[in-house]
Amino acid sequence: MQQLSGTLLNLAVYLALVALGAFLGSRPAIQSRPMPWLGRFQTAALLILIVTLGAELGANDEIVTSLATIGLNALIITLTSMAGSLLAVHILRKYLLKLDAQGRSQNEASQVHVDHTLTILIVVTVVLGMLAGRFLLPAAVTAHCGAVINLGLYLLLFLVGLDMGRQGNMLRDIRAAGFRVFLVPLATAVGTLALTALVGFFLPMGVKDCAAAAAGFGWYSLAPTLLAPYSLSVSATAFLSNIMHELFSIVAVPMVAQRIGYIEAVALP
Repeated sequence: MQQLSGTLLNLAVYLALVALGAFLGSRPAIQSRPMPWLGRFQTAALLILIVTLGAELGANDEIVTSLATIGLNALIITLTSMAGSLLAVHILRKYLLKLDAQGRSQNEASQVHVDHTLTILIVVTVVLGMLAGRFLLPAAVTAHCGAVINLGLYLLLFLVGLDMGRQGNMLRDIRAAGFRVFLVPLATAVGTLALTALVGFFLPMGVKDCAAAAAGFGWYSLAPTLLAPYSLSVSATAFLSNIMHELFSIVAVPMVAQRIGYIEAVALP
């Protein structure tokens, strides 16, 4: 119960920070000001998250030493869950919502260029973070990675909300989308769990454990904690799989957005 209440509190804080940023960004005094630094601050907050996440992974002896046994299972679960979410949301977007690759109706379609520079930077940052966590940073430093990740996430969510509010069309877009927006997370969950359960027939973990490991949906700090009383091996697999899910998704988002669709990119992580 305490873990559940902490999870709900985190969700409330995340949403509150986005809402606060959007409210402040929509104020005329802020909306009219040029803020060229806002995008750079968002990138900096994202890179802090990524390098710290990599350091936490590299410093975790249990994960590093068990890579040979759980790494393959975690990798298969990660790729399967990502593929399941992409497939389900692609079907939803193209055949049910009938939207184009940019998430718009056909008469609003436009071509958008996607820059892959940030993707390359993220990959380099992940590798450097893991190497630093494994070989350079002392345990006294890596012990605080979780707190740094939370602070970085808080900052990033606030800045994203601020940017959304400055654009001035957030509420209009929400009203235009209507209840259809709830179909996206629903399709993501269905696609993820269905495909990982299917692959469970071919892995030693089995259907139930594969689906349980994927059910964290990238929330690497929550899923292992909930699964630890059930099975330590499943918990470790869930931890590694959900970390992979976050990192792979962040890297893949620009490519998925350009080649498949924007809504699929949103659903991916």
